[in-house]
Amino acid sequence: MGNFTTMSYNGMNIVRSKAFHVKRKKTEAQKCQILKMTLLAEVYRKLRGITGRGFVENSKGLSSYNKFISANFNSAFDSTGEAPVISYPLLLVSKGTLPRIKVSGTVVESDGIRVNYASNLSLPHVSASDQIVAFAITTVGELLISVQVRGIEDTGSLVIPLQGVAVDEVVCCYVFARSADGKKASNSVYVELI
Repeated sequence: MGNFTTMSYNGMNIVRSKAFHVKRKKTEAQKCQILKMTLLAEVYRKLRGITGRGFVENSKGLSSYNKFISANFNSAFDSTGEAPVISYPLLLVSKGTLPRIKVSGTVVESDGIRVNYASNLSLPHVSASDQIVAFAITTVGELLISVQVRGIEDTGSLVIPLQGVAVDEVVCCYVFARSADGKKASNSVYVELI
């Protein structure tokens, strides 16, 4: 009705109104904030649901999109130039209470990217049944995912299937852990490819 809208949020009924005519003068700082939000939204679309696996803790009515934006809005940018740009080593695609995966090395092979990691089974909250999730995004927007169980060995490795793609065609590569029941995750680790 008019400029009023209603919605239900966390079991509460909310009535909001929207201004009919908005005249905003955007300052440089406001334009910078809008650009940051736009860049994060683009990255979120490229991730195609990976954040749903990585941002599973402390929901409290928030979507994985909201948690992704909140975790990265103030920290995932390189602002040394005229305009901010995404800094993939600073970007978090997963956040939680499980210990981070310790990547011991990466090797680019003919069948893909091999990520070697330490299992760290002696750390608290770490289980052999945890899942290790690794993925890479190519310059053409292709998302390649590999998931496996942590296992009982001291070290492990998994291969992200990336056949016939050169290292310079990979935009970013990450790895994180997730509990077997899917209720906990670790902070993501950026995997640097050489």
